[in-house]
Amino acid sequence: MGGETVSTIPHEDLAFLEKPENAYLTKAQILKWEEGRTFHTDWAAHHFFNWAELLHPLRDRRVRIVEVGSWEGRSALCFLNVLPHSTIVCIDPFAGNVEHHENPYFADLARKSEQQFDHNLAGYEARIEKIVGSSAEVLPRLGAAGRRFDVAYIDGSHIAADVYRDAVMAWSLLDRGGIAIFDDYEWPLMDTEEERPKLGVDMFLAAIPGQYRELHRGYQIAIEKV
Repeated sequence: MGGETVSTIPHEDLAFLEKPENAYLTKAQILKWEEGRTFHTDWAAHHFFNWAELLHPLRDRRVRIVEVGSWEGRSALCFLNVLPHSTIVCIDPFAGNVEHHENPYFADLARKSEQQFDHNLAGYEARIEKIVGSSAEVLPRLGAAGRRFDVAYIDGSHIAADVYRDAVMAWSLLDRGGIAIFDDYEWPLMDTEEERPKLGVDMFLAAIPGQYRELHRGYQIAIEKV
């Protein structure tokens, strides 16, 4: 970043620091693992306490995580700390989404996102498999290779059809008892339902009745494969 100094505390929105701590995660722990790392956006930290509680039963297991959409690595950093024996496959073209390129600031961040990801996950290389590419191409390759996972985090494209596709493919890679977390279910931007994740998630859930148990519903949705 050419010597640029960026606070490791979210610079625009400190809301997650105002949330109550729980038995599974503290604010001090979050700040400790983010120390020395740089983030330009705060899109994930709001969910850390929920994730820690949701995933706590898996804490002592060798959890296999697949993440669709990694950006600057903040969510991956959380998963690796909340689940200390986990490994993660991070899938991202590191090119940003459609809406990012409508704003010069975010378009510039998109161009730097892979560099920031590498910086922020330094020290965790042995537990990370970074795959640069589209989830539409990478997820089928993982399936064809027989890869299996315990947690899937879907936070890639916001286009409903893309979200549906990612959900179907990631779900097929989850073992029974696996947890899928869908981000941006209540995302309000763009003009039509087809440009937002909610429709894609709803259509996916409607297609798998009896195959899941809902664990959480809010801005994100989390389900368990039964």
